Amino acid sequence: MKKQGFLRGSAVLFIMVAVTKGLGLIYKIPLTAMLGGSGMSCYAGAFAVFTPVFAAAAAGAPNSMSRLVSEQLALGCVRNAVRIKRTAIGLFALLSAALTAAMILTSQTLAEKVIMIPQARWAVIGISLSLIPASVMNVYRGWAEGIGSMTPTASSEIAETVCKLIFGISGAYAVMRYAEDSFGKYHGCFGVYCTDLRAAHIAAAPYAAAAAAAGVSAASFAACVFIIFRTRKLSREAAADVGNFVPANIGKRTAAFRLMTFAAPSALTAVIATLAGTADLLTIPHGLKRAISADGQLFAFLEAYSIAADDRAGFVYGSYTGLALTIFGLLPTFTAMLGKSALPSLTAACAKHDRAAATSLVSSMFLLSAVIALPGGLGVVILSKDLLTLFFAGRTAEISVCESPLSILGLAVIFMGIALPCLTALQACSRQVEAMLITMFGTALKLILNIILIPVPQLNISGAAISTAISQAAICLAAVTALIRGTGAELRCVKKLFLPTLPALLCSCTVILTQNATDSLFAEISQRLGVLLSIAAGSIICGISFGLLCISPKNEIFELFFKKKAKNP
Repeated sequence: MKKQGFLRGSAVLFIMVAVTKGLGLIYKIPLTAMLGGSGMSCYAGAFAVFTPVFAAAAAGAPNSMSRLVSEQLALGCVRNAVRIKRTAIGLFALLSAALTAAMILTSQTLAEKVIMIPQARWAVIGISLSLIPASVMNVYRGWAEGIGSMTPTASSEIAETVCKLIFGISGAYAVMRYAEDSFGKYHGCFGVYCTDLRAAHIAAAPYAAAAAAAGVSAASFAACVFIIFRTRKLSREAAADVGNFVPANIGKRTAAFRLMTFAAPSALTAVIATLAGTADLLTIPHGLKRAISADGQLFAFLEAYSIAADDRAGFVYGSYTGLALTIFGLLPTFTAMLGKSALPSLTAACAKHDRAAATSLVSSMFLLSAVIALPGGLGVVILSKDLLTLFFAGRTAEISVCESPLSILGLAVIFMGIALPCLTALQACSRQVEAMLITMFGTALKLILNIILIPVPQLNISGAAISTAISQAAICLAAVTALIRGTGAELRCVKKLFLPTLPALLCSCTVILTQNATDSLFAEISQRLGVLLSIAAGSIICGISFGLLCISPKNEIFELFFKKKAKNP
């Protein structure tokens, strides 16, 4: 079996991220349109309590499996590798089963005390069922990566996303159709009398959110079955390549101990990374309730959309997480891949204490990150309402709530887009603990600022966006400083972060002018076309200005991706 090299493996994963993000956006848009702010508050709240549990149960499985399996196969100990896989399946399945039971038994408490939406209980139960198949699937992903193939990981991710799109949307749609039929017959649904169809949709939204969450669990199960069959041939080929069936000399206890030794640090880092969403869950609904209590007219316009006063905090939280944060997270996901691409070469430079090579690589990574983050972040600042309308047309109330915070989050896109690849690249100089501490500091800062800012009536939900921007700025500054210090790169490479500033400003001006022109030329029905034209015009001007100012990232792209290929044919 021919193992995938770093370049091919990275390319496979990069394509996977692009495909899954695109499919995820396709999934999120109609789901948000069906659930609205009320349903999305249940859905997002369930995921917020689920994500740290999932990180603790399964996030450490792929890395620990990959490390141990590749080590045993290199020694020719296929049976040891198989024993580790079987032990991992039992260990992580048992752990995830215990956590699933705990989530189901405490679902009412989590919904009332943590999410602060009692109806979110069913969504918590629905999503908790995905823990066991997701944990087993992560074990098989680590098994395939240890053998030397990233394809099963990528294909199972895509399969899971496709199934989530099908099952999740179908489940939510079925519940909403049931609500409409019930309203037509009885003027009520799920035990609630409804004055109009919109009220029926609001009453059904928590149950539709639960159906969508259950669809995610069904997708995890389908993807788990897929990867089990997908890796069978791969396992046989790997065993045939090794050819030396050394008797297993690792007991189950030893295998379990080694698994947990490697998995625990990865799981801890993953849990910390999820705490930002948990911080929002713990502070936004409570802070919004305090803000609304201080100013009774805050979000009063939601009354026209049949949102009761007691439900406004949950509706605003669901709108913010479902709409604003969805757009906010798109660009940083792609810049994070730059850190992964630069990691092997940067590791070699640090090991050889080659300061010139480290400076060159860090400079290239800084420039490419800024080329994506600066224009993209400023674009979100300028086009916040237009982007919301582009992706979530028809959700007028939700867009009104999210317009201001998304504009602020555009600044956070810039900082996060630069920080993520730096945090990844810190592994090259053995600064994983420092990366974890930086992330922990940023999360703590965000939590504190949320508590202070959100209850202020004049800020309300925008306070959450401000805290995100400030915390990401702090993380960015700390990560850049740590990377330069850790790799020994020269300080002059920092200026690369500011080189795209003028092209980004020219891009922003072009977007504004084009958007103003299209607003007067196109009818309301063609607003989406106007937004797309504005983005296209801004991108063209940005690209031209890069070339004219000799800031083209072409050389950096070749240095990061293609130059290594020439060295390692």
